[in-house]
Amino acid sequence: MIHIKTNSIRQKLLNWLLIFLLPLLLLGTVSAYYLANYFSNLAYDRALFRVALALADQVEVKAGKMVVDIPDSTLDLIEYDKYDWIYYQVQDPQHQVVIGEELLAQPKVALKAGQHMYYDSKFNDKSLRMVALNLPLVGLKTPGNATILIGETTTKRDRMAHEIIVFMLIPQFLLIVLVALLVNLGIRRGLISLDRLKDLISKRMPSDTKPLEEEAAPEELQPLLHAMNELLFKVKGAVDERNQFIANAAHQLKTPLAGLKVQAEAALREDSLASTHHALQQISAGSDNLARLANQLLSLARAEPESNAKSMLPVDLVPLINEVTADWVPKALEKNIDLGVSCLFRQRKINGNAVLLQELLNNLIDNAIRYNPPSTKVTVGLAMLNNEVVLSVQDNGPGIALNEQQQVFDRFYRVLGNVESGCGLGLAIVREIAHQHQARVELGFSNVVHSSGTKVKIIFQLPESTKD
Repeated sequence: MIHIKTNSIRQKLLNWLLIFLLPLLLLGTVSAYYLANYFSNLAYDRALFRVALALADQVEVKAGKMVVDIPDSTLDLIEYDKYDWIYYQVQDPQHQVVIGEELLAQPKVALKAGQHMYYDSKFNDKSLRMVALNLPLVGLKTPGNATILIGETTTKRDRMAHEIIVFMLIPQFLLIVLVALLVNLGIRRGLISLDRLKDLISKRMPSDTKPLEEEAAPEELQPLLHAMNELLFKVKGAVDERNQFIANAAHQLKTPLAGLKVQAEAALREDSLASTHHALQQISAGSDNLARLANQLLSLARAEPESNAKSMLPVDLVPLINEVTADWVPKALEKNIDLGVSCLFRQRKINGNAVLLQELLNNLIDNAIRYNPPSTKVTVGLAMLNNEVVLSVQDNGPGIALNEQQQVFDRFYRVLGNVESGCGLGLAIVREIAHQHQARVELGFSNVVHSSGTKVKIIFQLPESTKD
């Protein structure tokens, strides 16, 4: 297959046009060659046959014998030519040469009475065009036919053929050049739409995400414009979501910062060490909350698709959940919460990002410990269901109301009445990371009968190579 190395659409179209036109030019050249030879031979063959007929008029039968009496004027007519050599031969019925060149080649096919034929031959290293005429004779003692051969070199024929070829090819070549120029002009005119589209896009402001007009565009550009409009729609959604996120983040940062300022001013006003110590404790707690908010904002940014450029690799979930859960045991013991792992596998791999999966599990365990009362039991589980891997974190606490179970995945949403500090980003981070891994997130009650407890399940697809 032919590959045209160019980035120009116009050049590609012209190149492909020439690729298709050149075989046509070659075909025209071959056709012109054969047509030129055919018509030049046709014209001169007829003239050659007339010479043979003129020579045949000089063949007579006298007293029962064939006699050839060629006057000088006829010989001059036969032999004279400005460009070519002309040879002749006359044979009697016994195929004996009566007059002319004896070594002229005979036709390969026997002729019938009155028949003539044309053929090519060689004589004295010259190419000849020959005509043979079988002439019936009347009055012979023994019936028979005379044979007349006329041969002519091919100089005039070749010259005429070359002239015909030139006159046929010049218009074809000019036509191809004209077609290429007109097509080039047409392509330039046709590609003006692309230039207009380029100008339209280049003049747009970065914040302008209005769709481009499709209906007025050429039919070939409409799929491109449609795809661009779909991209603009996605970009607008992403920009709107990012702006909303920034606004919410700024609002959330105001509260702990304002609290820190208030506590710092109170500490400066206090005279007693005990009061100052209390204010400093409040500043420390506020700093912890602010650091947690900043860390969760960074985690959420890392979990978003456009920010996560890391490739997915095989990750074994068994050691991952054991290590992450072990890191949270001291925190659980501080709150008198029973934290454990339920896993019967020695190994269970999925395609994923280990850092993001650790962040996902950290947020789930943190939420379970933070928002449940003491003496709660929290279990991190790993199971298989319908050829899918199910990672779950469940507790036997009060649970989340059914009407709020979907809202808790929204950024900065917090369940009303909860006194624990938080910023409402934990489950939003979990959802983003799960989407990065093409996983489903399901939230429900751990005790469905009593509508109590919380169970969050992250359902992963198994890699094709590990499916049973």
